[in-house]
Amino acid sequence: MMIHLARIVCAIVVACTYYPSVQAAANNFTAKPIRSGDTLISILMKNGFSAREREIVLGSSAKLRSLFLTLDTKYLVRKEKGETELRMYDSQTRAAFKILKANGKVTATPYSPNYKVTLERIEGRIHGSILGSVLAKVDSNFVASRFTDAYVFDIRTAKHLKRGARYWFTVQKKYEGGHFITYGEIMQTSLEIDGRDVHKRFVRNSDGGVFFNSDDLLEKRPLYAPVNYLKIASTFQPNRLHPITGRRQPHLGVDFELPVGEAVLAARKGVVVRYGNNHAAGNYIVLLHSNGMETAYDHLYKIDRKIRQGLKVAAGDKIAEVGCTGYCTRAHLHFAVKNKGRMVDPLNYIKSYPYHMQEQLAARVARN
Repeated sequence: MMIHLARIVCAIVVACTYYPSVQAAANNFTAKPIRSGDTLISILMKNGFSAREREIVLGSSAKLRSLFLTLDTKYLVRKEKGETELRMYDSQTRAAFKILKANGKVTATPYSPNYKVTLERIEGRIHGSILGSVLAKVDSNFVASRFTDAYVFDIRTAKHLKRGARYWFTVQKKYEGGHFITYGEIMQTSLEIDGRDVHKRFVRNSDGGVFFNSDDLLEKRPLYAPVNYLKIASTFQPNRLHPITGRRQPHLGVDFELPVGEAVLAARKGVVVRYGNNHAAGNYIVLLHSNGMETAYDHLYKIDRKIRQGLKVAAGDKIAEVGCTGYCTRAHLHFAVKNKGRMVDPLNYIKSYPYHMQEQLAARVARN
């Protein structure tokens, strides 16, 4: 009996000493902030990677070479026993990479982080712009812009939003190894518009997701969203300063910021009237629709092989992939609408969701 008890006590002691050692190994990383001007190369240099080792890292993956870093995403560093390991996170695609220098060898491989995800509720009042008001509460351009995206179809003029309007939202926070890494998606929102609290939920689908409430199904807009994930980088601005030329130049469309290769969808049933490539638009497609409207899709990475002049396409058909061709600083779809011969603001004409989500959203409303 005594021998049996001794074995049990010994097992407990071993387990208790083993568990902290596992935890310690998992927490040997330090979270580092991305600083203004940081690139993957500068971060590798800071952490002792030679020019040759940096070449190996950059040569391992095209995705690593185009790693997109933002100030609200951290990276992890582990240095011990002659090894250096970095864990880097792409702020746009959410891809992650392990970069390891050990025993004279350097490797860089993609991996899937084992995130612990929590939800944080943030609330406040609008003073000035929505973007600035949210940034005053949470230091993340991504979070502030996503909250703005949720209401881009609901607020068309400043008079709809009164000073001091209440808002709140819940946002994901992602942790790895006990360290905060980045913010995830905003899941629920509320904003006081014209004295009424307008609630939105983020509804996922296999290719993305949209902010939605039941009123969105009632909108009588003739076009569907041309992408699966609506993240707006630039709106319709007749008097914009161009980011490349520096000249005052109208921005006669909406830019949806998405990674290279994401699907571009026909906004309505129509016919291909033009497609090709030019210096400004890069690869482009123009569709003519039965209601007389034209929609244009610019800066495409790849035009679908089936596309030809006169081809009939259905609403929601994939016609191309998001890219950064022509005058472009970051991958996005420039989407433009012409109505009765003049360029108009697409946000007045498109629904807040792509065609293939309509049944999913209608079923969701019916269940509630």
